[in-house]
This record gives sequence, structure tokens and C-alpha cells, in this order.
Amino acid sequence: MRNIKTLTPEEMQELRHVINTSKNEALRRRCQCILYSFQGMLVNDLMQMFNVDRRSIYNWMNRWNEGGLEALMDKPGRGLKPKLSLLSRDHVKEVKQAFQMYSGNYYQVLEHVNKRIPTPVSQHTLRRFVKKLGATDI
Repeated sequence: MRNIKTLTPEEMQELRHVINTSKNEALRRRCQCILYSFQGMLVNDLMQMFNVDRRSIYNWMNRWNEGGLEALMDKPGRGLKPKLSLLSRDHVKEVKQAFQMYSGNYYQVLEHVNKRIPTPVSQHTLRRFVKKLGATDI
């Protein structure tokens, strides 16, 4: 079994500060795990306490050893990417063009948009996108 062998007083203070102040529950749990591991708690006990797999505990320890607190934080860009984005000029242009061509008929607009963008979207996705875009812009 492995444990975190060394923590400086500054690192311990930093971990405690994150545990007490962070709104990110996952980060707080990872910091708690590192502290408990340093205090000698076994991996099996940590697995039960945090209700995660052994690999997760080892991943947290490896990330801590490689990069400290920064490595325990989630990286940006995780999760499902939007199929339609306001930042994509092509998406905005295609939706506006479709509404001009079919004047509000959502089924024809949806068919037009799905033929011209790489990832097909549902009617609900199109409606949410139009709502974000603002009805006045169409």
C-alpha cells in the first residue's frame, strides 16, 4: 500500500484552506484524501471513506506528487461540448439563414441546419440555441 510520504507545513495549510473554503466538492475530497493519506490512513480505508475505486485514490496521489494542488484541480474543457455555439459564426449564420428561408417553420429550419453542420441537433437543442441567440436577432 502507498501513502503520501512528505507534506510541508505550507502544503498542509494550503490543503486545509482549500478544504474549508472551496466550493468545488470534488477538489475538497481530493485534498482531504491527500491529508488522510499523509496521516497514515490506508488506501482501503480511503476507498471506503470517499466511496471511490482504488484507481481514483492512486490517481489523486499521483497527481499530487506530480503537480501539487494545481494537478488536483479539474482541467478546463471537460464535459460534453455544445453542438451549437454562439461563438461559432457558422452556426449563427446557418440558423439565421434557415429562419430567413423558412420563416419560423422549425421542422424545415431544423432540416436545413442539420444538413449544413457536422453534428446533427434535436429540435429542443435548436430551440435553446435560438432562445440564447435572441429572437430579435433572427
